[in-house]
Amino acid sequence: MTGEHGIGVEKIDFMEKQFTKDDLDAMRLLRGVFDPENRCNPHKMFPGSKRCADFAPRKQIAA
Repeated sequence: MTGEHGIGVEKIDFMEKQFTKDDLDAMRLLRGVFDPENRCNPHKMFPGSKRCADFAPRKQIAA
């Protein structure tokens, strides 16, 4: 699951196949201890997180 630099955005959705809901909840709680304001890579850690592309405005393509 993990790589040299942690969970890549392409692997996030597979975490639910490897870890139980309780495992992921424990990870979220632990992360909250070290990052209570959720500033460090807020959208790159857990399944269901929005990705950068979800916040970017959609580009219109001329037809």
